[in-house]
Amino acid sequence: MSNLREHLPSLSGLVREVTSLPTSFVTLALGLGELSAQSPHGDGHTVLVLPGFTAPDITTLPLRRFLESLGYRTAGWELGVNLGIKPAGETQLEDAIRRLAADGPITIIGWSLGGVYAREAARRQPDLVRRVITLGTPIRNRDGAQWIINVFKVLNPTAAEDLTPEGTARHAKPLTVPMTAVYSLRDGIIDGRSCRVPDEDVSLDAQNVKVSATHLGMGFSLEVLAVLAEILAADSQAEAAVAS
Repeated sequence: MSNLREHLPSLSGLVREVTSLPTSFVTLALGLGELSAQSPHGDGHTVLVLPGFTAPDITTLPLRRFLESLGYRTAGWELGVNLGIKPAGETQLEDAIRRLAADGPITIIGWSLGGVYAREAARRQPDLVRRVITLGTPIRNRDGAQWIINVFKVLNPTAAEDLTPEGTARHAKPLTVPMTAVYSLRDGIIDGRSCRVPDEDVSLDAQNVKVSATHLGMGFSLEVLAVLAEILAADSQAEAAVAS
């Protein structure tokens, strides 16, 4: 029985995640126009959005369309369903970042597992990345995510290097680019506390933002979208100040 529990999320957490989705969609549909009208616009730089585990680019479409309404250019990762990045996919992602950053550093937003790859991409190409924003992404450890790790290994055993102790330790190291971790204690998939930048690493360039959203609903949450708009606008203002 203990082994079975490792392969499953908590029942209450999973029920909360699934039953909250319809409400998230309705709330998004009703409030997105007003939020877009009230949110600060940015400088039009490119934002790359990486989907979560078992999710394709279409799941990040509402988030990307919202950012486009604020004047940003956006892109999906174009690597299909996120079951983990194989070496060839990693190269494709790095090539895409170089292409998207031709006019200047980009922001990378990663949802759940997408945030793992966002952080590692920024680690390898820091000069091309303005900021990384993670949504419900384990950073310091994988607490509460063992069942996902087990499923991940079954679906894509060749992409499991980042799940080793060495990969986990590397992922926890601070980035050299600005970083914002968006996390929620309502997360029913992963322990929200593990999705924070460690306290000893918090600084002006490494911040945590707490929201009230489910894991599966983060990309559809008006609260999360408002947070993203504020972060991106602040970065745009900072870039403009430096340029002047």
